[in-house]
Amino acid sequence: MAQETNIAAEPRTVHGSSAARRLRRAGIVPGVLATTKGETELLQLNAHDFEREVARHSNPQFIAHIAFGGAVRTALVRELQRDGITGRITHADFGEIDPERKLHVHIQLQLLGDPVGVRAENGVLEQHVRSIVVSCLPKDAIETLPVDVSGLHKGDDIKVKDLALDAEKFTVVGDTELSVCGVADATE
Repeated sequence: MAQETNIAAEPRTVHGSSAARRLRRAGIVPGVLATTKGETELLQLNAHDFEREVARHSNPQFIAHIAFGGAVRTALVRELQRDGITGRITHADFGEIDPERKLHVHIQLQLLGDPVGVRAENGVLEQHVRSIVVSCLPKDAIETLPVDVSGLHKGDDIKVKDLALDAEKFTVVGDTELSVCGVADATE
């Protein structure tokens, strides 16, 4: 299960780039919530509190319970825009989710172990894919997937189809023949 978080938000009545700059100077992150009804609602978040919540997650796409407009809405963080110099969040896009409908989520791949091909065969571990997209119910979403690479010999690789995903919960979106990582000859 993905690590979920609670976020407090307020309705935002101003819009436009100059209004957004004023909000950012006041310590507020402007945001947008796309509802399940196809509407868009403007919201604003406390920049300090929101940055702290985002820092708790290893994946920039996570599920959040947003206290907004007198109700709590469950949403997926779709995109976080950041300042190119300071790295601070300048805008947040949320998509409201229906707990009974599947959604596409990115799962970060975390390589674990020391491959035999690196340790004993003069190889080098190469990671080709850092995340995959899967379709799943919100309750099943995970942020990271550990990938054990300790048994890889030189010339071996792990494909997306080889990942330890529960087929009843997750459906990979995209090419399952794609190589996630492999051990190559260090002299090539």
